[in-house]
Amino acid sequence: MRTAPKRLRKSENVVPFWRNVKTIGILAQVIFVLLLVAGVGVLVDNVTTALAKANLPANFSFLNKPSGLPIAERPIPYDVTDTYAKALFIGFLNTLKVALIGVALATIMGVLMGVMRLSANWLVRGISTVYIEVLRNIPLAVQIVFWYSAILLPFPPRISNPVALPGGILLSNIGLAFPALYPTYRFGAWVPYLVSAVVVAVVATLLRKRHLAKLDVVGRVWPYPTVALLVVAGGGFWLSSLDKTIPTNLLLDFNADRGRGVVSFVADDGKKTPAPFVPVRVTLPSASLTTSSTNLVESRQKVNSTFRFPLVLPSEAESLDVVFVDQADADERSLKLHFHNYPSIGTIYVDLNDDGTYDAGEEIDPTTGRGYSGVDLRLDITDFQRVIVADRDGQVRTPIFKGPVIEGEAEVDAAPAAGRGRFSAFGQAATSDRASTTEPLQAESQILPVAPLVKSNAHVPVTNYEGGIRLTVNYLALLLALVIYTSAFIGEIVRGGIQAVPKGQREAANAIGLSGYQTFTLVIFPQAMRIVMPPLISQFLNLTKNSSLASLAGYAELFVIAGVVTNQTGAAIPIALLLVGAYLTISLSFSLVGNTINDRLALVER
Repeated sequence: MRTAPKRLRKSENVVPFWRNVKTIGILAQVIFVLLLVAGVGVLVDNVTTALAKANLPANFSFLNKPSGLPIAERPIPYDVTDTYAKALFIGFLNTLKVALIGVALATIMGVLMGVMRLSANWLVRGISTVYIEVLRNIPLAVQIVFWYSAILLPFPPRISNPVALPGGILLSNIGLAFPALYPTYRFGAWVPYLVSAVVVAVVATLLRKRHLAKLDVVGRVWPYPTVALLVVAGGGFWLSSLDKTIPTNLLLDFNADRGRGVVSFVADDGKKTPAPFVPVRVTLPSASLTTSSTNLVESRQKVNSTFRFPLVLPSEAESLDVVFVDQADADERSLKLHFHNYPSIGTIYVDLNDDGTYDAGEEIDPTTGRGYSGVDLRLDITDFQRVIVADRDGQVRTPIFKGPVIEGEAEVDAAPAAGRGRFSAFGQAATSDRASTTEPLQAESQILPVAPLVKSNAHVPVTNYEGGIRLTVNYLALLLALVIYTSAFIGEIVRGGIQAVPKGQREAANAIGLSGYQTFTLVIFPQAMRIVMPPLISQFLNLTKNSSLASLAGYAELFVIAGVVTNQTGAAIPIALLLVGAYLTISLSFSLVGNTINDRLALVER
C-alpha cells in the first residue's frame, strides 16, 4: 500500500529575508545610494563651509549683479551694466555661433575631401590625401594661432582700405562684413502668411505622399511643398509690403556734425524705444571731408604717401573733388594725386620722369628717402545721398562730414612770413593772398517706408564696420581652424564609409545602366551615410568642445567669459557647474538630432 508524500506546510517554504538573494541585492543597492547621497552631502557641506570662510560665493546669487564686462562679439544687445547672467548667455550664444556654422562647413568640406580621396584623378586624389594626412596631425591649438597671428591679422589691409569683394563683401584686418536681411517693425504683418505657408507645405507633403502610395510608384516629394511654401510666403511678403505708411511715433534724431543718429519709437509719455533695422536716407547738399597723407605698414608692406578718406562711392554724390588744402604749397612741390579707389584712397607723388602718370617709386621724396606725409587734403562733395539701415540699437552712422569750404580773397598782412609753411619761425601766422571759410553743415534725413525684411549693406563710416553682418578676425580664425581640423577627420570617415559599401552594389547599378553620377548619388552614398553617421556625430561633439580653445584667438565664447567671471567673483564651483550644464546641453542636442537622422537612415527589417 503506497502512502502519499508528506506535504510541507506553507511556513516551512518561506526563506528568511536575510537569506533571500533578491532582498539582499535590493537592500545593498539602497544602502549604496544612501551612502553616496551622504558622501555628496558631506562634500557639499565641506565645500560650502570652506567657501563661506573664504568669503567666496557658493550659490548663483552673483548672476544678478552688474558684470562690467565689455564683450565685442554680442549676438544680442548687451551693455557693460548688464548682469553676469546675460554675459554668460552671450558666451553661450557665441559658442553656438561657432558650433552650428562650424558643423555645417566642416561637414561640407569633409564630405568633399572624402569623395575626392577616392577620385580616379591622381591630382585630385593627391590634394585630398595631403589635406587629410597633414591637417589632422597638426594640433588644433597650433592651427588656431596660425590662422589668427600669421594670416588674418597681418595680411588683410587696414579698415581704412578694405578689400571690396563681389556681393558687397568687405575684408580688412578687423574682420569680414557682408550684406544681410533683417526683420523690421512690419515683420509681424508677415507672420500669419508664414504660418499659413508652413501649413500648406505640410498638407502638400501629405497629399504628395498619399498620391505616390496610391500609384505605388517612387517619386520626389520635396518639390511640391517647397513650391507651395515659396508661393504662399512670397505672396504674403508682397501683400505685407504694400503698406508704405510710416508710424507717426517713429522718429529720427540725426546730428550731421557728429555723424550719428537714433531711430526710435516715442511713446505718449515721451519715453523712447530704439527702433532697429529702419532704413534712413541721409542727404547733404554740400559737404567736405579732410585727411592727411601718411606712411604706414599694411599687409606686411610699407605704404608711402597714402591718403584715405572714409569710403564714399561715386554713385552716392553728384560731384566729388579731391584737392590740396594748401594748393600753392602743392604746386611749389609739384605734388600730384593718383587714385587707387576714387575718391577715397590714393597716393601723393611727384612726376619725376614727366610722363604724366604715376610710376612706382615716385611716392618717395628723393631728398629725404621718405614718403610725402602730413600733406592735408580735402574731399569736396556735392549732393551726397546714402541710404543707411539702423542697427539693432537704432543707431545710424555716417562719416563725420564738415561744412563746405568757400574760397575767397583776403588781405595780405604787412609783415611777411619768415619761413615756408603755415607758421613762421616766431609762431606768427603766415599770410596768404587767399583765405577759406567753412559754412555750417546742412543735412536732411528721412525715414523710408519698409517691408517685413530689409537688406542692410556693410559700410565703413569711420574706423569700423556698420551694417550687414560683421565677423571679427577672432571669430574667423577660430572658425577656420575648427572647420579645417575637423573636416580632415570627417573626410577620412566618409572615405571609409564609401569603401565599406559592398562592391556588388556598384556592379548592380552599372548592370541596370546607371551613370557614374547616378550610381554614386542614388546607390553608393546613401548606403555610406548609414555607416558614416555614428562617427560623424562624435566629430560634431568634438568640434563643439574644441571651441573652448577660443582664448587662443581672443574670441569671447562661453569658456572665456566664464573664466573672466570666475576671476571677478571667485564663484569657481557655480561657474564650473554652469559650464558642465551648458556643454552637456549642446552635446546632447547634437546627439539627439544626429541619432534621429541615423534612425531614419537605418535599414527597416522585415
